[in-house]
Amino acid sequence: MDLQHLTFCQPGTRFYDRLRDDASAGEPYPLASGPLPDGWERETNAEWAHLSPADREIRPQGWKVHASATLDNADEILRIGQDWCLEHRINFKFVRSKAILMQRNSKYGDRSSSGKFITIYPAGDDELRMILEELGALLEGQQGPYILSDLRWRGGPLYVRFGGFVARMSADETGQRVPCVEDPEGNLVPDVRGPAFRPPPWAQMPSFLQEAVEARARGTMRDFPFRVTSALHFSNGGGVYRGTDTRTGQDVLLKEARPHAGVDEVGRDAVERLETERRILVRLDGIAAVPSLIDYRKGSEHLFLVREFVEGKALQRVVSGRNPLLNGRDEPEALQEYTDWAMRVLDDVAAAVDELHARGIVYADLHPGNILITPDDEIAFVDFETSDDIETHEGQTIGAPGFRAPPHYRGIDVDRYAMGCLRLSMFVPLTTMLPWDPTKADDLIALVAHEFPVPEDFGERVRDELGELAYEGHPVASNGRVWAPPTPADWAVMRERIVRGILGSATPERDDRLYPGDVGQFLVPHGGLSLAYGAAGVIAVLADGGLPVPPEHLDWLTDHARAAGDASPGLHDGLAGIAYALELADRGDDAQDLLARARSSAGSPTDDTLLSGSAGIGLALAFFARRTGSAEQLDAAVAIADGLTGRGPDLGDHAGVLRGPSGPALLYLALYDQTGDGALLDHAAAALRADLARMGWRPGATPDSAEWNLGLLQTGSGGAGIVLAQLLARRPDDELLEARDAIHAVVGQRYAPQPGLLLGRAGLLLARHELRSAPDQDPAVAAHLRALGWHALPVDGTVMFFGDGLLRLSCDLASGSAGVLAVVDHVLGAAEERLALHLFGTR
Repeated sequence: MDLQHLTFCQPGTRFYDRLRDDASAGEPYPLASGPLPDGWERETNAEWAHLSPADREIRPQGWKVHASATLDNADEILRIGQDWCLEHRINFKFVRSKAILMQRNSKYGDRSSSGKFITIYPAGDDELRMILEELGALLEGQQGPYILSDLRWRGGPLYVRFGGFVARMSADETGQRVPCVEDPEGNLVPDVRGPAFRPPPWAQMPSFLQEAVEARARGTMRDFPFRVTSALHFSNGGGVYRGTDTRTGQDVLLKEARPHAGVDEVGRDAVERLETERRILVRLDGIAAVPSLIDYRKGSEHLFLVREFVEGKALQRVVSGRNPLLNGRDEPEALQEYTDWAMRVLDDVAAAVDELHARGIVYADLHPGNILITPDDEIAFVDFETSDDIETHEGQTIGAPGFRAPPHYRGIDVDRYAMGCLRLSMFVPLTTMLPWDPTKADDLIALVAHEFPVPEDFGERVRDELGELAYEGHPVASNGRVWAPPTPADWAVMRERIVRGILGSATPERDDRLYPGDVGQFLVPHGGLSLAYGAAGVIAVLADGGLPVPPEHLDWLTDHARAAGDASPGLHDGLAGIAYALELADRGDDAQDLLARARSSAGSPTDDTLLSGSAGIGLALAFFARRTGSAEQLDAAVAIADGLTGRGPDLGDHAGVLRGPSGPALLYLALYDQTGDGALLDHAAAALRADLARMGWRPGATPDSAEWNLGLLQTGSGGAGIVLAQLLARRPDDELLEARDAIHAVVGQRYAPQPGLLLGRAGLLLARHELRSAPDQDPAVAAHLRALGWHALPVDGTVMFFGDGLLRLSCDLASGSAGVLAVVDHVLGAAEERLALHLFGTR
């Protein structure tokens, strides 16, 4: 799970979402929505309200000012800041509500933007100085999180940074569209917004900022007896470092806490939680599984807790390396060996937790990331910042997904619940689904008992520890079996339930998305329209399968695509993919208009990928040429392919069908079918060999010897394997046949962490089906079809699927129900031709 998914988990919602202009974002500040002073204009987006004098232009870039704020002083800082900017008629923007500010300052907020509450755009250096001196005096003494990307002005909450004033997007070296500034030669270069003050080397710094530079240099830690040797982890609350005690030479671990940052659900910042950890470590001194406290002191403006360094790996990493189910092994000896080890570790953890309880302490954050396994195979607990006295514990304020107890659990019951989840996750790490359907606990217990030789009382112990599962605030699904292995005879009923779940979740009243999907729809401009994570992918699947698409949904996609002036031209993330979907839905004129826009805005792409670059645009052109008979579009696709082959087979910096050489190979195969040019098969074979080599495959390789052992479509060998199967159907190749057979075995793996097409079981199922060497029934295909039920959820009489991260449901093609629907349709032969899946290499 990517932690960024947590940012989009709004309370009480079924789907990933961002804070918006409704109750989820809290009460907006008056100037974010109310009447404006005469002569002022306002623009708003998901997080910011931007106010500008009607008669004043804004520069494209320069030195800008940020005002930091806490939840306690934000109202006062905004009142002072906005009044000053209104009086002096200076462009500024501010975070629209306190709820959004809390999210930005939270533990899982972006470190580089944490604390940024007001942004002020001066017209030049003189105005910059006036802002700093005059507004700085008015805000003197106010506190806020230190803005890591900026230069602090004196002792108040104002900070300075060089960057863009208006949005200008361009592709970076990986092909991703990022905010940019213009260098002295007129080139757009990334506007780097990392957690450190690093202005572009060509940005001339005003002389009056020198005092701030000197103050920053003086602020480095002095008389600090610990030397950091490596950084282990960062969050918005601070960093975790390995270091050395310069007085003794002892290895130590340093935990850093940033004041006013890393705020949790009850408003405690990282400093308050670090003080809690200090207090708890003193209480637990002498317990073998608890590291010893060494020091607690201030360094520069941050606090540091220093404790004994424990050599070891997080239990979750050890499990992922040793668990036979996760690694595709099924030998009885391996299963028994792992089970014996896991049960011994679980006994050690349970005994250590009992010791904490005997000292009157509830751990309150027990999960595999907080348990280390030492080289001697012993356990050690880390991270006590949310621990508490058993008698006064009022519930968890921070908890790892999949291990956080129901809200009404207190004290020992919180640790017991986490212990039950830990027992399950040692074998099948899927406990994030429990809050959505308590019957999943029985499913997981049965799965563990089926796959591993666990003791007979395993399930009884887990149920006893989990307690009465009731999750207030979540839309808990109804009980009952939701999924049976589908067959061609009974698939129509399940298919209809999935479609109703998708269509019933649509939000045509919103502008940012139509169907709820993965967080990817919020992370790129107009991601809610896209083929991978947005409306286009869902519509493509429905239209391609002969399923109903409401006309108003087609209108929504068409209208919003027309208005998306800065959309990517790409296939999976932009205009080419939207055009593809509309063509499948018989909106040919609109599709052609969007395809023309994609071609005109593509320019000279630095991105060769199927995801967002020239290979994807070429594939779209080849598709349209086949559908419409356009010789011009076919010629354009061939020209793109010629450009790619001219750059050689080893394109891009990544592996896989979406971002690696397999993507261009897919284009070459499509064009071979339309032109008969045998050279294209040579180029496809060369590209596939390059991609396989990048994954670590070579003739004679074994599945556990390289990265290609991961069979997922997006990040593993599954996508490349599908393209490889299509090449071999057109031309034999003994070496690539060996690779196909090896990947065929890999994508038969029994465990998949999530259900989706790109990063889950649906993709494994598709790859296994496409890589088969004979039409005979494949037990692995049947097993994949059956195991899709792990992640299926009954919702209001429909069937839906968890998205990536398993924290919310998803409808999209890449991660959710649409992708599952398309793949099962294809595998069961419910549709004669699945053009939507041709984008991944099927034929």
